[in-house]
Amino acid sequence: MKTSIPDLPSGQSSLWLKSPPTESYPTLEQDVDCDAVIIGGGITGLSIAYALKQTGLKVVVLEKNTIGSGTTGGTTGKVTTQHGIIYDKITKQFGTAKAQTYATASQRAFDAMATLITDNRIACGWQRADNYVYTANPKKVKQFEDEVAAATALGLPASLESNLALPFETVAAVKFTGQAMIDAYKYTKALATLVDGGGSHVFENSNATGIHEGRPCTVKAGGHKVTAKNIIVATKVPAAPLVGRMTYAAMEFPLTSYLVAGTYEGNLQGMYISPDKQHYSLLPIQTEQGQMLLVGGQGHITGLKRPKPQQQKLAGYAQKWFGVEQIQYRWKAMDYVAYDNLPLIGKLYPWSEHTYFAGGLKKWGLNLSMVAAQVITELIHDTEPAAAKLFSPYRASAPASIPLSIVRGFKH
Repeated sequence: MKTSIPDLPSGQSSLWLKSPPTESYPTLEQDVDCDAVIIGGGITGLSIAYALKQTGLKVVVLEKNTIGSGTTGGTTGKVTTQHGIIYDKITKQFGTAKAQTYATASQRAFDAMATLITDNRIACGWQRADNYVYTANPKKVKQFEDEVAAATALGLPASLESNLALPFETVAAVKFTGQAMIDAYKYTKALATLVDGGGSHVFENSNATGIHEGRPCTVKAGGHKVTAKNIIVATKVPAAPLVGRMTYAAMEFPLTSYLVAGTYEGNLQGMYISPDKQHYSLLPIQTEQGQMLLVGGQGHITGLKRPKPQQQKLAGYAQKWFGVEQIQYRWKAMDYVAYDNLPLIGKLYPWSEHTYFAGGLKKWGLNLSMVAAQVITELIHDTEPAAAKLFSPYRASAPASIPLSIVRGFKH
C-alpha cells in the first residue's frame, strides 16, 4: 500500500460549509419582547428554539455570526445514540436506572429528529446507516463484550461484530443498527426557517454582550435588548460572572478535533469510529462532488497542537487504507466535554431560576442537541424529567472525574 501523504488544501474549509456562510437573517436593530431568548444559532440553539415554539412560546434566537457556521459546520455528520463505548461505564458509575435514563433520552431524541425531518420534508441528506465502534486491539475485546451486554439491556440496537468490511484487521466492534448521517448545516438552516415568523425571530450578527436574570430577564445585543421570561445559553458560558465561569471550568474542558475529506472510489458502507490510537472516525458520504470519505480524529485539549500536522496524519491514513489521493477539505472543530462524559443541560448557575444552559455535548451534539431541546422545554414548562437531574451542570460527578476523563479522552 502507498504511504505518501496527499497534498492538503491551503486553507481550512469544512465539507459542509464549502464556502463562507452568507447572511440570511437581519441583525437585531430594535428592542424585542418574547417568551424565551436563545443565545447561539447552532444546531443546539435552533433545536431548542424549535421545540419551544412548538409548545406555543414566542422565541428569539441571537447568533453572533451566521446560522450554523460554528461548531455545527464542523461536525462529522453522524446522528447516533452510540456515543463511543459508554453504556457499560455509565451503568457501572451511575447505576442501571441512570444509564436507562441516558439511553432513553438519546433514543427519544433520535426518533424525534427523524420525525421532524420527515414531517417537514427537510432536504438535509438524512440517510440511515449502521454505526460501528471498532478496535484492532485484542485487549479491548472484553470491554466491547461488556458494552454490548449493557447497551442491549437498556433496549438499544447493539450487537457484537468481528468481521467488518474494513481494509485492515479488526478484532471486535459494537454495532448500532439503523443510525443516520446528515448534513447538519442544511438541517440547522431549515430549523431556522421553521423558527422565524409568527412572532418569533432569528437574528444573525447579533452578539449577546450581557444577560440579566430577573422578572423579566433581559439580553443585550448591539445596543438593543431582548426582554424575555426565560434565557437559554446554547453556546459558550458567559465570561461573567467570574464565579460562574470558574464553576464550568471545573465541569468541562475544550477538545479540538481534526477532519479531512477527499474523493473516495471504494464501497465502504456504514459509519465507523475507534478508540484505538492508530485508527480514526470514518464516514463515506455522497456529495454534490461525488462520493467522499471523511476521516476525523487526532483530538487533544484545545491549544496544544497545530492543525496541519494532525490533518496530514488523517490524510495519510485515508490514502494508505482507502486510496484517497486528493483531499478537498480540511477543518477543525472544538467541542466541550464534561469530565464525567455526560452532557451539561439545565440551570445556567446554581442560583438561576429562568436561565438555562445546554453544552458539553462531547462531540455527539447531533443527537444530544435534541436531548437538550426536550429537557429544557420540559424544565421551562415546570416539569423535571429524570434526564434533567442526571445532566444537571452542577452534579458532583463531573468535577470528581477530572483526572480520569483527561487521560481517557475519546476521539470522534
